[in-house]
Amino acid sequence: MSYLFSLVTTKFSPQESRQILCYYINNTSEIQITRAISGLRCDFERVVFSKERILFAALPESCLEVYSYSIAGIRLSQIDCQSLRINGKSDPSKNLA
Repeated sequence: MSYLFSLVTTKFSPQESRQILCYYINNTSEIQITRAISGLRCDFERVVFSKERILFAALPESCLEVYSYSIAGIRLSQIDCQSLRINGKSDPSKNLA
């Protein structure tokens, strides 16, 4: 319970308070590595398995880099995090990276 209380009373920096909640689906049959990039800074990196869904917080100007690996090599897709925003006008089912 004390852990929950510490989360509630935590003060966020102005930059953290601007973050948006984003949603991504790996609609491929491949394992992907995703990175949320803001400028030169990597906010997070995660392995996303086939058909897996992830929620993450990012700055509005961030982009999600999606690395897919196959026999042909590495494919990089970049998706604007504004288009992944869940409380905006985006449609997460269209994220086919």
